[in-house]
Amino acid sequence: MKKKTEMIKKAAVAVLVIVVFMTVLASGAAEEYSTENDPLVSLSYINGVLVPGFEHYVDEKVQSVSAEEIVSELMSNEEFRQYVSSVIASMSHDSSGTASSSEFITLRLSAGKRLTAGSKCEIIVRSGQAAAVCPFEGAVKDLSADRTLKNGDTVITGNFIEISYADGSGIVALQTTTEILVRGEFTVGE
Repeated sequence: MKKKTEMIKKAAVAVLVIVVFMTVLASGAAEEYSTENDPLVSLSYINGVLVPGFEHYVDEKVQSVSAEEIVSELMSNEEFRQYVSSVIASMSHDSSGTASSSEFITLRLSAGKRLTAGSKCEIIVRSGQAAAVCPFEGAVKDLSADRTLKNGDTVITGNFIEISYADGSGIVALQTTTEILVRGEFTVGE
């Protein structure tokens, strides 16, 4: 029993010596550490110097540009003009639009909105669901599936649809938001 008690005392002393040694070693290492030699940027430097400087720079740049310059720059971009016209066309009840022969424009149609083709129109339904509107047979063609759509047929998302006649043919959106790409002459209405 005496040996067991002595052994416990020796172990406790050894643990105490190790703890004291580690404490001295850690305090010495902490005294040598300095953020001046640290290659990483401290959070206080970012929050105290970089962020306020950047905010001041952005404020100066924003105040130096007029709204007229921003609008002028945006309107000189053909894609932006087409986007604006497509948004206006999709929001109004009776709208018309034309996309150049080489460019598709994006329209977002709400449920019940109808796109009626002009003389020639090409359509790709990107998302949502739409149905063909065909007063006459053969007017709406799904070129991707190599078939002619009938009135009320569902337009397959991603397929290339061609409407070659200005006879009231087109598509009608069936879901809350149906996004389409369109090229050619068209009108949007109820």
